[in-house]
Amino acid sequence: MSGQQLEVLRKVIEETPRPSSGRQVRIALLHHHLRTPSLREELKPFADISNLEQVRSFLRDRDIAVVVHGHKHEHSVQFEHVYNRDGNKEHRILVVSGATFEAGRESDAARLITLTGMPNSPAASIEQVQIPRSGVELVDLPPIVRRIWTTDVVQGGPVVIQGNSLDEVYERACEAAAKEAANGTLIVHLDIELGVSGNLPLPTDYPTSEPMDESERQLWLKDLVTWWQLDRSGLEDRMPFVHGARLRRFGGKINQIERVIKLLETKASTRAIAVLIDPFRDFTANGMGEEFASFCLVEFKRRDLGNARHAVDVIAFYRAQEFARWWPINVAEMRYLQWEICDALRFQPGRITTITGDARTHSRSPTQVAMPIIDRWLDQSPERFHLLANTLVHRSVRNDAQRDAMRGWERTLCDLEATAKEYNPDGLPIAIEGLNLLASYLEVVDEGEDQDLGIFVRVLRRLARDNEGFEKGSRSKNDFNRWAPSALDAVSELRSLTKKRVQSP
Repeated sequence: MSGQQLEVLRKVIEETPRPSSGRQVRIALLHHHLRTPSLREELKPFADISNLEQVRSFLRDRDIAVVVHGHKHEHSVQFEHVYNRDGNKEHRILVVSGATFEAGRESDAARLITLTGMPNSPAASIEQVQIPRSGVELVDLPPIVRRIWTTDVVQGGPVVIQGNSLDEVYERACEAAAKEAANGTLIVHLDIELGVSGNLPLPTDYPTSEPMDESERQLWLKDLVTWWQLDRSGLEDRMPFVHGARLRRFGGKINQIERVIKLLETKASTRAIAVLIDPFRDFTANGMGEEFASFCLVEFKRRDLGNARHAVDVIAFYRAQEFARWWPINVAEMRYLQWEICDALRFQPGRITTITGDARTHSRSPTQVAMPIIDRWLDQSPERFHLLANTLVHRSVRNDAQRDAMRGWERTLCDLEATAKEYNPDGLPIAIEGLNLLASYLEVVDEGEDQDLGIFVRVLRRLARDNEGFEKGSRSKNDFNRWAPSALDAVSELRSLTKKRVQSP
């Protein structure tokens, strides 16, 4: 196809009047194909366009939407993707290949191409024209419908990640949050396997503060997620936006999860929405001094699976979200809510979609998420303070309950150490109440004869005091730099004192 032909055609296209609205839908009619439309091989002169890449580039640069060709005598409808030289910008062309009228092609003797949706959402409807043999009935064949338009990539527009593998989606979402979606809108759509009832998902490479086997990871995750879903917490003065309190006791009286279950019990409902932001409680007149959860809104959708089976999909909106460490916990929390609703309705958990208005990611180094373990014990397992204190005082682990308490204490130290090693601009709650309560338990039995125990108590008190001062401050990078060395020293000293008193369980 000569350069002269292409130049003449370019001039014709440029001089063609533009439509009054919408884009001009351009259709190119060729004899030869852009690529072979079937598996049939053919070796003969003039079989292909010799300067095919030049022709493809011409079609891309002239914004040709549809190409209709013959030559191969094969019917097909396929999309051709032509990229720019850098390979980072794609132009999609609908290629319709026409066959010929011959014996054996009675059901597809010719094709009628109709453009619909003009001018803004054009589509091509391709109907097969049949000429059956005598005495043979026509069979209705549905038209082939293909959308011509594609979504333009707009600078700063939402980035969408979707898939069926949690590990794969997690890695891609973290990369997007660090690059093209950084501080922008990131939508993640996840359709993972159903799993065992109540089992919560966590990416294989999720950075925990210490190595754990799968059963330990699942227990750690379950404890964390169930704390987030408590309807009441003794720590609400420090963290007034515990998700469960907002979902199950909004305004002190509305259980939004029970409402969602009732709405989805008999039909799909777009009203199965739960909100976590309370303007009366969370907002100030000038926006100063506000502190409320990133998790703002969640919608549950009932989806028909056929055979009287249904799934519950969830769509959650976050005003801001950190993806390396927080997004997986949020996904696990959404699955937890799905299981709760599905167990009540005998449905199955479905897809999870998160919409984030301000995506970000920090390094993959481990750190705690949400309230530290020892502070969560105040809500979930207050008896563990007695078990831990008893173990430290008597210098021995006597049963599984004490062993679990010791493991929780060691993980608390790991979490505190990880938090103090890396500044997090989003801010993280750090252990305060739990440290003070453990110190109080130890003080009760300290008669002054155990010097190490007295040191243990003093270090606990000092660390709790330093943590409280940091949390109540501006939590700036300078504040962090002043607090972190002291916190790391205290953690190191507590770890040394713990090992001195009790061997690791």
